[in-house]
Amino acid sequence: MITKPDDFQSRLRVLLGLQGAVLTEEELSHAAESYVRCPGKEQWNVREYARRTGAGAREYRVVRGSSVQDVYRSVERVRADAVGTALNELEAQNRSGEAPQLVRPVESTRPVE
Repeated sequence: MITKPDDFQSRLRVLLGLQGAVLTEEELSHAAESYVRCPGKEQWNVREYARRTGAGAREYRVVRGSSVQDVYRSVERVRADAVGTALNELEAQNRSGEAPQLVRPVESTRPVE
């Protein structure tokens, strides 16, 4: 698991950006705080819940395994899916010891002068 909340937030932000999703600073902070309370090795999944307010309103929660404790909630399935995918990728990088590559070098096809 990632121990530094700032590192977690910045890495999560990058992975979400690769999917075209953006979270507010408040959402990222809440996810970082909730993440440490959700240990485990299972994949992150998105579950659909009926919201208490609003007829027919749905809420999507990012949870691990069979846990009921969530890391992120949204009324937009796409955003919740992006968070779940980013968390799974983040943990895969941690397990493999792979350093996240934020900028990839571009190879030039021009001859060196």
